[in-house]
Amino acid sequence: MSFDALTISAITIAVVIIVVIILIGRSNAENDRKMRVLAKHLTMLRDNDEAMKLCKEINEQYPELCIGLDYTLRESNDGTVIDKWKSSHPKP
Repeated sequence: MSFDALTISAITIAVVIIVVIILIGRSNAENDRKMRVLAKHLTMLRDNDEAMKLCKEINEQYPELCIGLDYTLRESNDGTVIDKWKSSHPKP
């Protein structure tokens, strides 16, 4: 069975389109996850003065970091603490 150049081109283009659609879908899912994390932290900051204070202290030391993306906070029995530190800067 032999394929001409047009058929091979059409198959190649179809495969590339499918791969692009899959990559866009994954990117959108990751963006949705980040937006949910940001919304959760903004709600925490609005309702929790201790979290707001901690966030301000981190922002004074590292103004380029963003809560929810570079670090996350968690409310515990001891108060608000840094949950995950994803930045290359030293953890305060």
